[in-house]
Amino acid sequence: MVHPSGCIASDCKFLYLYDDEDTGRRFMGCMNKVFRGEIDVELFEQAERSRHGFGGVKMTGMPLPQCRSTVERAYDGFSEAFECVNPRFFAKPTPEDLDAAFDLRDEI
Repeated sequence: MVHPSGCIASDCKFLYLYDDEDTGRRFMGCMNKVFRGEIDVELFEQAERSRHGFGGVKMTGMPLPQCRSTVERAYDGFSEAFECVNPRFFAKPTPEDLDAAFDLRDEI
C-alpha cells in the first residue's frame, strides 16, 4: 500500500492535481503511477480529518524513495498456516519480476 498523505508531506514533485470541468471537483494522482487511481481531494481531506485518516491505496508501480508505503496483512493469524511461504515476498521487485501479461496500462 502507498499512502497519499506521504506524497503531500514529502512535497512529491510527481503528485498532480486537476480540476474536473464537468463536476467542479479536484482530483490528485501520481504521474509515476505508483498508485493508479485518482483521488477526490475534498474526500481525501475529510478522511484525513477523521480519526483514522485516508489510509493507503494499492500500489501499482515501483515506489520512489520518498513514497511512504506499508504491507498490510490480509487476515490475522499466528500459526504456521499464516506464515508467508513466498521467500521473496518482502524483496523489492525488479523490472524482470513483473509479468507483462498483468500490465494493463496500455489496455485501459
